[in-house]
Amino acid sequence: MKKYLHIVAKVLFSLVILLPVVGATGLLGEATRDLYNTDEAFAFIQLIDGLAVYISYMMAAVHIIALIALWTKREALAALLELPIVFNIVAFHLVLDGGLFTAGAVLADLMLLLNLYLIWKNRETLKLLIAPQTIT
Repeated sequence: MKKYLHIVAKVLFSLVILLPVVGATGLLGEATRDLYNTDEAFAFIQLIDGLAVYISYMMAAVHIIALIALWTKREALAALLELPIVFNIVAFHLVLDGGLFTAGAVLADLMLLLNLYLIWKNRETLKLLIAPQTIT
């Protein structure tokens, strides 16, 4: 059962990660005001789409690298690559878009839960990163 849960989590995480990549290509269309709960959230997205479009492309590249890592038995790397982006998305919904329990934040919440699951699942691998190193 754990194996199937893990595969489902990886597939869901992959699908959620693919959405920004598809969005960066322009296939999802332009962001409209009705997608956001506040004017501030929409203005922030418009700013990113207008002035800082390179951020969207950089995040899409990180998502692609994380997808490759996720399916080539480097789940810990994928989880660590996605963690700052996920925190940023969750913070956006928490601060600008009306909270974590709005319709727009559902994917962000799911992404956070799946990312935390992958980090927990790979905690033994990640312990090596924070273990004190001895200099010989």
